[in-house]
Amino acid sequence: AFEIVVRHARNFTNSMFRTHYQSMGPRTLKFVGELFTDVSLYILGSDISVNDMINEFFDSLFPLVYSHLINPGFPDPSVEMTECLRAARRDLRVFGNYPKTMMTQVSKSLQATRVFLQALNLGIEVINTTDHLKFSKDCGRALLKMWYCSHCQGLLLAKPCAGYCGVVMQGCLAGVAEIDNHWREYIGSLEGLTKGMHGIYDMEHVLLNFFSLVRDAIVYVQKNEGKVSTTFITKMYLQIEAKRRH
Repeated sequence: AFEIVVRHARNFTNSMFRTHYQSMGPRTLKFVGELFTDVSLYILGSDISVNDMINEFFDSLFPLVYSHLINPGFPDPSVEMTECLRAARRDLRVFGNYPKTMMTQVSKSLQATRVFLQALNLGIEVINTTDHLKFSKDCGRALLKMWYCSHCQGLLLAKPCAGYCGVVMQGCLAGVAEIDNHWREYIGSLEGLTKGMHGIYDMEHVLLNFFSLVRDAIVYVQKNEGKVSTTFITKMYLQIEAKRRH
């Protein structure tokens, strides 16, 4: 289910670029794919920083936005120019608070998802361990006797052999009875975690709306393109002058 959400989120983001920003759409495929690959790896437990994911995404996006939207007639930036634009993106905060907002939402939603999957894997290990229990011969005989209990035969109106059933099951499961309390605590914690995965930090809500926030961030740059362009040119000029002095 989580893999399907990630795949849809990637497709929605690619579709948004194709629909609204056709000129740079094909060039965004690479880093959009890299972002959601990292998201999948993080969910599965890889040691990847969510903040680094988002920063890398916007670092890669800004050179395209600058050359295709702010300066449409601008030739494709050189490698040096691209690196300068990537560095300027953070210094000038060209996308406003959108990257920081997305870091918070994505980080919290993916962290909960990651813990949830780890908890499920732990439960699976416990189940697999108890699934291969071998009962003693005495237990087998007791279970056979219990089968003749009228209630066990489906005669639900008959009085069940509750006491006998309880004694048999206690005897047969004595070896694993000690995990019962721990298992109940585990189930309770899992239920609490699932409840906490709803709302603003729900992984499905956050990832499937990722494309919308990306578009809002690009619109923010376009609305402030005059200021962004002027500030960037000034920054470039100062860097050139600094190099000349050296």
